[in-house]
Amino acid sequence: MKKGMIITAVVVAMGMSVPTGVLAAEAMKTSSVVQQEVTYEKIELETLPEAVVKSVSEGYADYSVSEAFQGSDGSYKVILEKDNEKIAVFFNDQGEFLKVEKADDAEE
Repeated sequence: MKKGMIITAVVVAMGMSVPTGVLAAEAMKTSSVVQQEVTYEKIELETLPEAVVKSVSEGYADYSVSEAFQGSDGSYKVILEKDNEKIAVFFNDQGEFLKVEKADDAEE
């Protein structure tokens, strides 16, 4: 009877460890994410959404807008100038700030 209980305990312990091993193996599988590059097309300044214009005027009042682009993902890139500095500011269609880059780095 004692041997039966020991064997049962060993089998149960092994059974409980198998799912953990299976989960660990599943976690080790690699997955890759392919990020499609956003392409930008020049647009007229007048066609910028009001939310983007408002964000630019509130956050970059000292800059002048020189160019605007719409991205293939629906985002907007606005080229701003101040003194001899050019920056590219990116917004989503709701006017929410996404990122800023030196204009040289963000040019087409």
